[in-house]
Amino acid sequence: MVEYFTQDEHDTQLSETKGAMLDKIDEILEENLKSSLTKLVKAPSAKTVEHILNYSKSLTK
Repeated sequence: MVEYFTQDEHDTQLSETKGAMLDKIDEILEENLKSSLTKLVKAPSAKTVEHILNYSKSLTK
């Protein structure tokens, strides 16, 4: 019973860590998207459009 509880606690801790990492990744992607959209408004370039399209494609995965 103790081993099972320890394993369950470990899995919970890993899940919380993964959740925190995903939140951080989402935050970084959001900042990159905002930056790309700002650049697009000021001076649209093919590279900026490509970054936005790649980001939108990553959302469907």
